[in-house]
Amino acid sequence: MTNNSQLHTISKKLSIQVCLDGLSFCTQNVATKEVITYKTITFEQKVNPATLLGEVTSIFTTYPELQESYKKVEVIYINHLFTLVPEAVFDPEKLTDYLKFNTKILPTDFIAYDRLDTQEIITVYIPYANINNFFFDTFGAFDYYHGISLFIKHTLEKEVQDVSPRVHIHVHKNSFDLIVTHKKKLLLANAYDFHSKEDFMYYTLFTLEQLELNPDTVAVILTGHIQKDDPMYGIAYKYIRHLKIKENLTSIIPVSDYILSTRI
Repeated sequence: MTNNSQLHTISKKLSIQVCLDGLSFCTQNVATKEVITYKTITFEQKVNPATLLGEVTSIFTTYPELQESYKKVEVIYINHLFTLVPEAVFDPEKLTDYLKFNTKILPTDFIAYDRLDTQEIITVYIPYANINNFFFDTFGAFDYYHGISLFIKHTLEKEVQDVSPRVHIHVHKNSFDLIVTHKKKLLLANAYDFHSKEDFMYYTLFTLEQLELNPDTVAVILTGHIQKDDPMYGIAYKYIRHLKIKENLTSIIPVSDYILSTRI
């Protein structure tokens, strides 16, 4: 026999977004997709993967929502430890080879991958193994993805058949993801750390220059942790003519989070 409390519990989904400077989570009704709760926690300073577990453990003991049982649990990792591989040449036995040229791989690192079927692209990345183990001990089986996979997938799903390339920038607290698309195809994906608005502008303009995209004509769409009164928007507006901030779809979940769009 299943009581009412059990029925309520198994009808919920938990989504968690993890990065080195904070954690966000939300709970949803599985049937209606209605957001029940949303929380975002920012660390006092950026941590490293080893000390991240202590922060996550502390958060889990603080918030009762994270101590419940869920029908589905999904985790999104935000970090620079990724690369993209065309599906046509992808070999799951060579994951280390794909990553070793652009990130330092430790003997204890676990390498995973997301398959973006509609684009025939594979995201190869390093999730935080200690955090994965903690989540498994807490919830049992769960799904996890890299944030860049979600950014690419949902950007291209809404992309138009424009005659010119478009630049999409998703801003986090201390980093941003940048992808370039053209006619529903991905041309480039990268991620950058920044410590000032000048850093943000340098990496953006450098990318445009490398792809021979004119800042006076190319469309640049901003999402995430940025508003029109932010210094980063102000400096970008000086150099990029066609600049737009994409509005959030919900007043509850900031557009800086991927946690509502986790299905690959």
